[in-house]
Amino acid sequence: MRKITKLLSAVFLVLVFTVSISFTYFNTTLVEISVGVWEFPPQPVSVWIIGAFVMGGIIGLLLGLGIFKNLKSKYEIKRLSKQLNEAQQEVSQLRAMSFTDL
Repeated sequence: MRKITKLLSAVFLVLVFTVSISFTYFNTTLVEISVGVWEFPPQPVSVWIIGAFVMGGIIGLLLGLGIFKNLKSKYEIKRLSKQLNEAQQEVSQLRAMSFTDL
């Protein structure tokens, strides 16, 4: 079963490579893209489209790996640790006080 999976993966990769090469060959019209204040030099349409797919794949992998979620979790841990320390200090101060001070 593993051999079939590896074979199908290899065939799929060769197919994607072949399609991307033919797509690049047939789409050579130069296009200039401007995003806000940035203006990029003219490139073939295929470069922009393949670049968009690659960037989307990279962003998808980063989101799938949970890198941004891990950063959010680390921030939350720091915030809760600080809150816990403050609560512990307050409890220590309250225990040190006598009942007459209340």
